[in-house]
This record gives sequence, C-alpha cells and structure tokens, in this order.
Amino acid sequence: ATMVMMAAGSTFPIVLLVLCVVIYNSCHCNGFSTNTLRLADDHTTIRKRPDRSITQGDSYRNYCKSCNRPLPQCLCEHLPEDKIGLETKVLVLQHPVEFRRKTISTVPLLKLVLDQCHVLVGRSFDVELETIINQACNEGRIPLLLFPGPRATVLEDTNAMEQLQAANYKDQGPAKYLLIIVDGTWTQAKRMVRNSPALMQKCNPIQFTGTDDLSIYDAIRKQPDTHCLSTLESCVRTLKLLEPENAKTDEASKHLLDSLRSMIFTQLKYEEIHLQKNPDLIRNSLKLKAKKERQKNILSTTNISGIEGHTNAGDNEIERLPNGYRLRPLLESDAEFVDSRWPYRSKKSLVMIRKQIIADNVNATKTGYSSCLGIEHRGKLVGCVMRHTNGSIGILHVDEDHRRRRLGEILLSSATKALQQKNDPTYAFILEGNAASEALFTKMGWEKIYSGKKGTGKRRAKRLWECKGSG
Repeated sequence: ATMVMMAAGSTFPIVLLVLCVVIYNSCHCNGFSTNTLRLADDHTTIRKRPDRSITQGDSYRNYCKSCNRPLPQCLCEHLPEDKIGLETKVLVLQHPVEFRRKTISTVPLLKLVLDQCHVLVGRSFDVELETIINQACNEGRIPLLLFPGPRATVLEDTNAMEQLQAANYKDQGPAKYLLIIVDGTWTQAKRMVRNSPALMQKCNPIQFTGTDDLSIYDAIRKQPDTHCLSTLESCVRTLKLLEPENAKTDEASKHLLDSLRSMIFTQLKYEEIHLQKNPDLIRNSLKLKAKKERQKNILSTTNISGIEGHTNAGDNEIERLPNGYRLRPLLESDAEFVDSRWPYRSKKSLVMIRKQIIADNVNATKTGYSSCLGIEHRGKLVGCVMRHTNGSIGILHVDEDHRRRRLGEILLSSATKALQQKNDPTYAFILEGNAASEALFTKMGWEKIYSGKKGTGKRRAKRLWECKGSG
C-alpha cells in the first residue's frame, strides 16, 4: 500500500489516499504452482515441483498411485499385494534432511512393505514419542532402540537377550517388540537421540555384530565405513534376529531387499544418462571416479540388477550361469567394449552404440526389460548382445577365454525374452557362412527365413532369421 499526502492550499484539508496495489504472483505466471502438500504424520509442508523446465509449461511428474514414486521408478512389481504384518512394530525417527531425499531414501520402502511401520520426522521427539512408547508397553511390547554403544545388548547374544526378555516381558509365548530406528547420518542420529531423552530412559538399546557384507546402498551413497548398512538393510537384519522362526519375516525381507535393489539399479541408470547429457555438472572428477570404482566393486560381488524384469533372466538363466559370472544390462560406459568386439565397427559406430545403450536403459525403466545385455566375470565385461536401431538382435559376442560355458546361449535367450515380453518382433541378420552363429540360433529355436544365392568373399549376404519358439 502506498500513502500519498496531497495539500491544495490552506483552505483544503489534507487528504490521505490509500492506494492498494495487488501484485500478481510472478511465480505462478512462470509455471510454478502455489499448491502445497501437507503430510498428516509430521505436519511438514512441501511444494510440488514441475517435472521439466518452467518454459515447458506447468506439468508435473507423474507418480504411481500405489508406491508414490515417479512412474519410471515404480517398484510395485517388487512389493507384496498386501502389506506384511509381523509381530514386531517398527517406528522410524527420520531427520528432516533424510526426509527430503525421497528418491534415494530407504524409509519409504519400509512403509510400503511392513503393515506395522510408522515414521516420525523431526530433530527431537518428546510427547508424541512417549505416547507411542507407553502404548507399546501397555500392549506388552518391549521397546528397543537400534543404536550401538557400550550399553547396547547384542542381538546375537542369546543369554543377554533372554535376560532382557525376562526383565521386561511377563506374558507367555514369544516376546513382542517395538523396534525404534533412527534414520540419519551418524552426527544427526546422535543429536536426535541426545535431544530425545525418552529414547534412552524408556528403551533398551540393541545392536548386532558387524558384517563383512558390503551394503548395496553404498553404490549410490557412500557409507561412513565398510560395515555400515542402510536403514532398510539394518531393519531387515534386526527383524530376522528378533523373529527368526516367523515365515513372514523371510517374505518381508525378500520384498524389502528386492525393492531396494531395483531402486538402486534404476538410480544408477538414470545417473549414467544424466551425466552423459550434462557433463558440465561433473565438478569433482576424482570423487566421481572413486564412486564409479565403488559401484563396480559392489556390482561385481552383489547381484543388484539380478531382478526379474530388468535383466529378463529367469531362474533357469541364473542357475545356468557359472560361478563368478553375472548377467546385467549394458551401461553407457560399456560402449567401448561392445564397439571393440564388433567386426564391422567404423568411425561412427561408437556413437551409435552409446546412443542405443542409453535409449535401451531409458526404455527398460518403463517396460522393465533390457535388450542390451552383458555378462561380467569378476567385475570385467566378457560378453554382450545388443538390439540395433533397426530392431534386430546383433553384436552377440563372448571373449575367447570365456567360451564353451553357454554364455552365448544365455545372452541370446535373455535378449529374445526381452523383445517377446514387449511384444516386439524378434529377428536378426546373420552373414552367410557364419556357421557358429547359425548353429547357436538354430539351437535356440530360430529359423532362417530366406536362403537365396550364397555369394562368396565380401559379397556374402546377410540372411534374415526369426525366432519361432519361446526363446
């Protein structure tokens, strides 16, 4: 509001004019919405963000209604039809910074799988936390805080756990628990526990022994130490120790770990595509190189991508893989390997192969099936198969030292299944006289469509083959 004082001689009174200026929200004009989402459990207000640049209109990302994730990152195929109810109730105390890491946070996966899982977001907790703990005690549950320390009871120590149960659980039958997990960095977690006195006053601190297994979450977010696990992985391990004889625990663990692997695999693919399209965003090349090396080590020891729907590998293909070998989709960084093994490479072939791998990765996040595949041995790529831009299967190759292990069959079978699952035509072109390829394709149920004149030397023709069987 602007106040203007006007005087017109001594005979006229001073007139005050109040001009109300309505300022239109410029952000709204530029494609932003003032709509907000309010979360009932922690009363946190967040703003909806546009999917693309504001110059492209005010359309938003499409989210799956079931798992509440972006459609290309949907995890529904790895989730149970109904949430799984365990005897143990899980309460996650999440730091606000972790709450904002929605696409890589593991806490939302817990809520999608476990029926009795509640999340509180904040830096300290008092009345609401005490209410939940008191209610659990009234139900006969033992409140446990997963937080390592000198006072913490080791879950693998049978005698210590029996003493804990005897001191806190009076009912007959197996003990019931309220498991409280703090989600945040170590600095954040220590602060949250220190600022929430009820945690140490009313809960029994517990911990499990260290593990030599690498956290697969380390592939997208570096852990402070090799023995550290993500919140989801820690919860899975604790639930298995608290309810070892409950069949539902194994079922819940499988869904949780499968969804975590799928999330990590999708994140890796999008990161590769994003950096390829925006190389200027790479600020610290040494840090990125270290991260890539860490990812390579984890991928070589853990079957992150070995989930049906991404590698197209069913149980038969996985069982047929010799020890030390792993089937996975090709990444953009594998383009040089593929190009170097292709006898018809040219100056432009590397660019073509790289673009095709990126396009296949993007398509796989939507359909769930990859048709550009590779086989690793101890972290090193030794075989590959691709789908060309014209839709045909090609560049099927296995390094000489790794042949006669049926790796070519597995690559061809998996790529064929990917096309069949997408209802795409399955065909390939084989150079006349390539006896090895003809024998392999014939064995896998493919047929030569037209023979024609054979030709000799460089004039040998490429023959069309189609898959008539199931692949």
